[in-house]
Amino acid sequence: MPISEVIRTKRKALEMTQEQVAQRLGVSAPAVNKWEKGSSYPDITLLPALARLLETDVNTLLCFREELSEAEIGRICNDLAETIRSEGLKAGFEMAEKKIREYPNCMKLIYTLNMCLDGSLILYSARETDEELENYQDKIIACYEFVVAHAEEGLTRQGAVYMLAGKYMNLERYDEAEEIIRSLPERPADVRVLQAKLLAKQGRITEASELLEKKVLGDSSELHMTLLKLLELAMDEGREDDARAIARIGRQTAELYSLWGYNSILLPLELAVRKKEVRESLKYIREMLQICRDGSERDMPDPNSPLYRKLSESLQNRVKDMSDAEKEQRRKEYGENLIPTLLRELQTSPSYAFLRQEEEFRKLMQEYSSL
Repeated sequence: MPISEVIRTKRKALEMTQEQVAQRLGVSAPAVNKWEKGSSYPDITLLPALARLLETDVNTLLCFREELSEAEIGRICNDLAETIRSEGLKAGFEMAEKKIREYPNCMKLIYTLNMCLDGSLILYSARETDEELENYQDKIIACYEFVVAHAEEGLTRQGAVYMLAGKYMNLERYDEAEEIIRSLPERPADVRVLQAKLLAKQGRITEASELLEKKVLGDSSELHMTLLKLLELAMDEGREDDARAIARIGRQTAELYSLWGYNSILLPLELAVRKKEVRESLKYIREMLQICRDGSERDMPDPNSPLYRKLSESLQNRVKDMSDAEKEQRRKEYGENLIPTLLRELQTSPSYAFLRQEEEFRKLMQEYSSL
């Protein structure tokens, strides 16, 4: 419960009016009204007196002991994603910052919101200027740093460390990356199997299945990205035969675990680009853009896979009330947002410079720029 609801609930339970609270604290009634609406917050110097007046403590007032359920966090993040989709990144960041002020001690919520913002920054980056993107990246890094500094040991902190280390490395802040990586246990325990076993014993089969399906999806995605890094290292050392074998294994892994369509071509594309193979690179780039144009779900695997049955059902339940027209609009918007981001990368990254004089490449860029 955010501080605004705590104040309102406690006040009403004591049968006090806003005017009475204002009089006791030496503030105006409109100020109390704003606190309860969440449009402003009490001055920090008033918190002890406010807590005593409402017969509570400052920790309760500031929600420091409050944790949110998985379902609550999921709903908040779904709302955030919808806000970003309809109103843009600025509105999304403002919404996330407001939620973080409401639940300043819920590290899982803060981390999950930041992950959503981080992913959306990729998806919608074509809408923003370089200066805006840099500002958003700074905010995302600061948020990961906050979670690393304040979260207890566990999956939330470990996830934030992974993400923050990657950010540091991209910025060539290698000493900071090394320092936080060393804070991780060598083999962090994953308690999800035990949690799923407990849920199953309690008869909560759907929850147990969803938990394990998320683990399979996360582990297989991590394996796939590990293979990509191995391919890059093999190419750096000139081991092209090994790189080609790893690319083949990567494609098989994506298909075996029913990962999203783009994953099946990620490693072969990287190999073709590293080897500067024009025909192969163009083939995979065209396939990648086609997948985006068709509007495949970005973070979901094959909905028909038995590995993700409950996750797929959960997704279907979220969209079952949408009309066919709304679903088609969402599909189109997905492609319209992701494709410009990919085109920017293809047209500016040094990795693809060898393709830019190719007539087929230019036609491909023109074809998708006009969508």
